[in-house]
Amino acid sequence: MEETEKALESLRMELESKEKRTTLSFMEFLEITRKEPERVLRNIFQLFHDMIKSYAGEGVNENPDDPESIGFVKYDCSKIFIDGADNPFFADRLFANRFIRQAESLRQGSQQNRIYVYEGPHGCGKSTFLNNLLRTFEKYTNTAEGQSFEIFWEVDGEHAKKMGVPCPSHDHPILLIPKSYRIDFLDKLLSKKMTELKHKFSREKEYEWLFKDEVCTICKSLFGALFDKLGSLDKVLGMVKVRPYKFDRRLGEGISVFNPGDRSKREISLSDKQIQEKLDHIFGANLVRYTFSPLARTNNGIYVLMDIKSNNKERLLELHNVISEGVHRVDSIEERINSLFFALMNPEDKKSIDEKRTESFQGRIQYNKIPYVMEVLTEVKIYRSIFGEEIDVKFLPRILENFARVIISSRMNTDCKPLKEWIPDIGKYKKYCDENGLLLRMEIYGGTIPPWLSEEDKKKFAAKVRRKLIAEAENEGDKGFSGRESVRLFSDFFSRYGSRLNLINMNNVSDYFKNRIGKNQGSEQIPPNFIGSLINWYDYVVLNEVKESLYFYNKEQLSEDILNYLYAVNYDPGNKVKCKFTGKEIEVTVEFFKVIGGYISGKQLDESGALDLARIVQKKYTKIVAQGYKEIVETDLYQELLASYARNLKEKSFQPFLENENFHEAIKLFGTKEFDTLDTRLKEYASYMIKNLADKFNYTEQGAKEIGLYVIDRKLTKKFS
Repeated sequence: MEETEKALESLRMELESKEKRTTLSFMEFLEITRKEPERVLRNIFQLFHDMIKSYAGEGVNENPDDPESIGFVKYDCSKIFIDGADNPFFADRLFANRFIRQAESLRQGSQQNRIYVYEGPHGCGKSTFLNNLLRTFEKYTNTAEGQSFEIFWEVDGEHAKKMGVPCPSHDHPILLIPKSYRIDFLDKLLSKKMTELKHKFSREKEYEWLFKDEVCTICKSLFGALFDKLGSLDKVLGMVKVRPYKFDRRLGEGISVFNPGDRSKREISLSDKQIQEKLDHIFGANLVRYTFSPLARTNNGIYVLMDIKSNNKERLLELHNVISEGVHRVDSIEERINSLFFALMNPEDKKSIDEKRTESFQGRIQYNKIPYVMEVLTEVKIYRSIFGEEIDVKFLPRILENFARVIISSRMNTDCKPLKEWIPDIGKYKKYCDENGLLLRMEIYGGTIPPWLSEEDKKKFAAKVRRKLIAEAENEGDKGFSGRESVRLFSDFFSRYGSRLNLINMNNVSDYFKNRIGKNQGSEQIPPNFIGSLINWYDYVVLNEVKESLYFYNKEQLSEDILNYLYAVNYDPGNKVKCKFTGKEIEVTVEFFKVIGGYISGKQLDESGALDLARIVQKKYTKIVAQGYKEIVETDLYQELLASYARNLKEKSFQPFLENENFHEAIKLFGTKEFDTLDTRLKEYASYMIKNLADKFNYTEQGAKEIGLYVIDRKLTKKFS
């Protein structure tokens, strides 16, 4: 029994501290308003905006100093759509930016008299998106930051009994102050120290409701009847209580969600017989009519139509006057409705609505697209969410992302006018990109400007070009592999190749999409030649990773070589000198000039060529000496020679190994006893390469060995010679 009592006591404390609504007097509410006006004085549109911004933040601009930035930033929407969700929704960068812009428009006052329709193809996650959005909104309103308030009356009846009368429209308590007195009242309520804030309230459109809206007819009638009866404002306000507005989707309070199959009850008006009888007893028959419509339950809340089909088509059309005028007639009473209206729609259903709605209603519907995911990293997050983070250990680096790239390519338009205007000859980037520029656009949709673009094209990528390119994405993502198909294909792919001894590689991706899925599974949706271009891009990247990993010289060694060379060119071959820059003894030989000069020039030099280059460098060196310099390493000559030397050394250093069959064997044997029997130089370079691939590019030891063998077996040095 003791454990049972403890469990109940703990539950009691939790429920009473978190679930019980605290009722305030009107005076207490005004005091909170005076202290925190921006938190308290919010309608549904401001509250919804604040929820989005609270959880998504301001976004991250990875290039804050970019003068051509268009504000296409990285938003983390996980707190809205993922955290705590049974079925997460993954918003890519394109959708997140559109969604945040819409939320900002709500705060700016362009919110009322609209219905926000989210349309997208089957399998794009529309229902998941909206369900998670509503769940997060409900969660937010249960926090102190997201709290909003509503009116609740405690009317004195006979024999000192109080009668509770909830406001069915969930009206904001400040609206009880008669409209004609409200400006002056708020001016006096907010202290003189808040001059800037008062100016904001009186001038900005988002706060118009404070001075234009009125309470519902029930609260207005109650206020008037009590004032007439009691003749004292203090006594009337003494019966006004304020409590947190409890949004509850399941009960339909503050959030009402209708599915197409939900039958319409055609209820024009609702009431509460017991409350009405008590009101009639106190004030007289029908002086205060407790009558309201079903729409009142989501006034200052959210009204949702899940898919515009069946009964929801009629519901949408019945909302015409409510959305257009913000007014709904209940019997002889005009009921004001200020709700946030959402709807979901498949593209094929749009036509039937267009045919039925009137022209005046047409301007009240704002369409927002929910396309299939168009960002590589977001698509990969979906796979990890479903199949677990541990799938990464089965893949070579970038292969998982390349699977996603193939999927996303099916969702893109091969023709892109803004891209052609920006880069007319995309073929010049064939090492890095496909013929339609899909790989380039995927990078840009993810917020990355690829480093392989020429400086000229980077300069041409101005704000105007970026806006056009991002806007063009609005026309994509409504075809190709759906979200559900993508997950199904990945599941099949992973089951085929994930149990093999080798890590999943690019050959597996190519084999799967070219040979393992047929037209009935949508293989024709992948643009022609895209997979071949993806392989070329991948091959070029991994070749350069292996080159980088074989690069055996550190910066100090490179600098020392150039400084020794700069000093040696002042002497004829046959001399031995001590370099004043490095303190090292140098034997000046033709061979020395050939080796260093060859890497500087990027070509093999004979004796004559090596000496000619040395004389050219010596003349430049003599000139800078005559001009005077503080530090040789700060001169343009040193910087130019070092850059050329480093670049060409990196290009040439790998060739003796990646075209050497013995090096192939060294990689295979790495980690075995047989490896110790190999040539010292081969062991040294193989170990160095594998370590660098792990440290610099996140390969496992197995992955580093496999990618090294891949580069040699596919003769990538010759492919990109």
